Amino acid sequence: MTTRARRALHRLGEQCRALLGPAAEAIRRRRYERLWSGPAAALSVAGLAVAARTGPGHTFIAGYAITHPGDPLPATLARLPLSLFAPAALLPYWFAMLQVLVVFSAAQALLGLRRTIAVAVLGHGLATLSAPLWVAAGPPLGLDHRYAGLADAGPSAAVVALLAYAAVSRRAVWLAAALVAYHGTEVVIVGGLAPREHLVGTLTGAAAALLAPAGTTEPGGAPP
Repeated sequence: MTTRARRALHRLGEQCRALLGPAAEAIRRRRYERLWSGPAAALSVAGLAVAARTGPGHTFIAGYAITHPGDPLPATLARLPLSLFAPAALLPYWFAMLQVLVVFSAAQALLGLRRTIAVAVLGHGLATLSAPLWVAAGPPLGLDHRYAGLADAGPSAAVVALLAYAAVSRRAVWLAAALVAYHGTEVVIVGGLAPREHLVGTLTGAAAALLAPAGTTEPGGAPP
C-alpha cells in the first residue's frame, strides 16, 4: 500500500471516529440521556405506523400527518409536525424506525439536542415545502401534475439533512459529496418526488452547517 493510500485511510478513519465517536462514547459510559432523541423518534414512527393500520388511526393520520404537494399551504403547515414521523408509503416502517433511531441518536451525541431538532425540522420542512414547486415547474426539471396527490417523503428528508450537517460540520467532505452525488443521481435516474425531497434535505443540512458560526457547540454536543 502506498504512503498516499495509507494517509487517505488514516484520514478516513479519523473522520469516521469524529462522526461516530461521541455516540459510541455515550453508549460506553451509559450516558443514554445524550442519545434519547433517536429512540423517541423511532417510537413516534412506530406509533403512527401501527395507528395507520386501524380505521380511526388511518383517518387521523391522513388528516393530520400525511402531506401532499397538492395540499393548500395552511393544511401542509398544520400537518408538518406529525409528518416528520409518518413513514413513507413505499418504505417499510421498520426501516424508517431504524433510520431515525441511528441518525437522530448519533446526531444528538455529536451536535446536541437543540441543534439536532433544528436541523431535522429545517431539512424536513424545506423538503416538504419544495414539493409543490417541483410540481409547478413541471417536466423535465420538475414533476408531472399527477404527483400532486402523492404523499411526501416522510422522515427520510430529516435524516439526510442531519447526515449532511454532521458531515460538513466535521469536515467529512467525502460523505457530504457522496450524499449530494447519490441523491442528484437518484433524481436523474429514478425520478419521482422522494429523490427530489431527499436532495433538498441534503442541501439544506449542508448549507446550515456552512452558515453556522465556526467553533460553536451546545451542551451535550461534541466540540468541533
